[in-house]
Amino acid sequence: MRISFLFILILISINAFSQKKEADIWSGNYSVHPNNDAVIQDTLVISRSKDLKPDDVPAKLEADLARWTIGSKRDAKKDEILVRRFLQSEEDYEYKEFGWTALHKAGKMNCIDGGHFFICQTEPNSTVEPKGEKPFKTESGIFGIWLHYGLVTLKKIK
Repeated sequence: MRISFLFILILISINAFSQKKEADIWSGNYSVHPNNDAVIQDTLVISRSKDLKPDDVPAKLEADLARWTIGSKRDAKKDEILVRRFLQSEEDYEYKEFGWTALHKAGKMNCIDGGHFFICQTEPNSTVEPKGEKPFKTESGIFGIWLHYGLVTLKKIK
């Protein structure tokens, strides 16, 4: 009996240890600057949220249920916004819209979508060329585009 219990305990430990935890590249505090400007417009706090359940989302979003929340320190009275990663299925490849499919597949571009804005991470000091738009350089490698506002640079604080 003792050996069986010990054997089961060892198997559980090995299984738990061998399961890789996905790296959270988003959580943290970020200063927001007009494109590569030193002026800080805001500080965003991004935190990992509980994964949604398939029943909580439209069918096309079931492929990725991971979620994060984003809150603004400037607009502290507003609710946090729930964001999701760009879809990367064959049917809905959101990176394709910006011409970033190859960058994403190579692990050099990751984006999250907040509805009226998105934030992306790429390599620092990269020139990013959104399809049909003027190229821009991102010193920090983190940038965002807000509807009706435009391009901002984000810098991870912690």
